[in-house]
Amino acid sequence: MARMSLALSDTLNQLGQMFAGFEHESRVLRPQDARTLRRILKDLGQQARSIENQLSAKLWNEEARKDRVIEAERIASAASQPGSNVKLFPVIPRPFSDGLPGGRA
Repeated sequence: MARMSLALSDTLNQLGQMFAGFEHESRVLRPQDARTLRRILKDLGQQARSIENQLSAKLWNEEARKDRVIEAERIASAASQPGSNVKLFPVIPRPFSDGLPGGRA
């Protein structure tokens, strides 16, 4: 996962401060300011979606990892039961290659 940034929360806090003046008196939002606000909200939405996608992927991968561990434990348990027909493959020596041209393979 990418390093977490505080840009989303910082920008939201700044946006809230920009509207603090609206709490005490009526103000008109100029079209230019409305466009700026929409651009900022769009950027914040994209940042939030990116964080959500990263979190979702992390959670999904953690669950898949747990499932693999559970399945491996189930197989190991079944293999270790008396009368199991699960056998380990014999170790067969393999030729070594150093990956260089002319190397042994």
